[in-house]
Amino acid sequence: MTNTFDYIIVGGGTAGVVIASRLKQYLPNLRIAILEVGPNAVDHHLVNDVSDSLAWARMIPEGMVVDYSTSPQVHMDGRQILNLAGRMLSGSSGVNVGSWMRPSESDCKLIAERAGHDRFLFENLLKYVKRLETHFDRAADEDFHGFDGPIHTVGGRRYPLREIVQESAKTLGHNYNPKAVQGDPTGLADFVQCFKATSSTTATRQHSAKVYDLSNVDVHCDSAVARILLDETKRAVGVELLSGEKMFAKKEVILSCGTQKTPQVLMLSGIGPSNELSQHGIPVVVNAPAVGQNLFDHTAFVQHFKLKDAGKGFASPFTGTMRPEYSQGVPVDFSLLASIPPGDLVPQLAADGFDSASHPLLREKRCHYMSIPMYFPLVAPPPLFPTISENDAHIAFVSIHTLPLSRGVVSLKSADPQDNPICDPRFFSTETDRFVMRHAVREGMRIAAASPLAAEIEGEVSPVGFPTLTKDSADDEIDKRIRALTATIFHPMGTCALGTVLDGEFRVKGVEGLRVCDASVFPEPVAMMPSCLIYALAELCAETIAEVSS
Repeated sequence: MTNTFDYIIVGGGTAGVVIASRLKQYLPNLRIAILEVGPNAVDHHLVNDVSDSLAWARMIPEGMVVDYSTSPQVHMDGRQILNLAGRMLSGSSGVNVGSWMRPSESDCKLIAERAGHDRFLFENLLKYVKRLETHFDRAADEDFHGFDGPIHTVGGRRYPLREIVQESAKTLGHNYNPKAVQGDPTGLADFVQCFKATSSTTATRQHSAKVYDLSNVDVHCDSAVARILLDETKRAVGVELLSGEKMFAKKEVILSCGTQKTPQVLMLSGIGPSNELSQHGIPVVVNAPAVGQNLFDHTAFVQHFKLKDAGKGFASPFTGTMRPEYSQGVPVDFSLLASIPPGDLVPQLAADGFDSASHPLLREKRCHYMSIPMYFPLVAPPPLFPTISENDAHIAFVSIHTLPLSRGVVSLKSADPQDNPICDPRFFSTETDRFVMRHAVREGMRIAAASPLAAEIEGEVSPVGFPTLTKDSADDEIDKRIRALTATIFHPMGTCALGTVLDGEFRVKGVEGLRVCDASVFPEPVAMMPSCLIYALAELCAETIAEVSS
């Protein structure tokens, strides 16, 4: 078989699969190849079983997940933070919890500004989002939902604590928002997952390689790319594999290896900061200082609360209240997205040296944090929580920092492509970020302490070695717990950003025939679980390429 193709997609993850599939659909007479470092696990039971939200842990020994653990984080007690990514055909869409959220108009506007192109505005991305989905509720607004796309969703399960949580949040000004998908997600939004109901009690994961057609694409799994091949005119003409084999692209190479790996491949190919490349003896082809910079991620802090009466069946396994559809996804009714008043943020921004008069964080309808009440304990009990079990008696509140200002870097460990890159997100390196997370955690405790939910909660179950927190705890007590126990939720973004590394059509600046499309292209954070937007950007990228090719 010839090793020459029209397009080569490097990375068969969430975005790469979409691009390969759509290019073959739009350009059926061209040869499309996709190269994935991991296995083809499309039908693996751990990937498709959605009944266990922690199944990803068992995928690690199967070679389907890779750990890019961070360098020690100064503002997280020097800890190295677990930093996982999918390593299989489908990528992280085969691993994640399946949250299906929409971006806000304000976040999209900022991305469009950074990218220098209005194609990234909310109203222009909406058609791609609709193209993706088959929404579970046929009565939903067709102006904002799709009903015949490849990705099916589930939702609307209505758990026993739903109204109680909703009323408690409302007392603090967090109202239910039935139109959260329409550009302003502020408030309590219904929790939706990209799973497909297979019966009244079961569902299966809708990961990219399962729902997008690859039947006429040349799929090469277990194929690690060492570098991009560039000719003397700085045009991408193919790739070299770790094995030494070379594959050639007559038209373009599209990188889609993820936020950590994509900048590494670029740098190993001579595209990146000249000082970084020279340090590792890599000839500089294109001095691109922004490659690997601008790394950011969503961090999350989990608290557990014990319910007063387990007999009410308010939490998993919902004894006495179990309904068939509860087995179709994670036991969650809502995600709460909220903003912090500008007057509270301005002093923090000023302390960090930012222009507090015009900072994007202060724009209207930007949601600085997310809070998710979960009706089950989110951790394995020992060693931090020896008394917690899934016994109808424990719920969790997850506080998520959605719009961090801290920026980190992905750099090379060596010139060996088999070495993982060094990932340093510099979590909580700004006073603003520390303030926002503290506020989010305290607000979660305020909801738990508000009526009518307060009447059902006995109190926080504190981890071993830490005092119990309440809504009235001192800042330093909350900060100590945040530093010790906050983690990432595996949403790294930003290292090959639109506007700096890429132009508005995903093309690598300074190189012909080379594009990037994955989570690394986000120039700014988004207040959402990002998978839906990654899919939409991949749809846009494929359409853009096809228009040029035809």
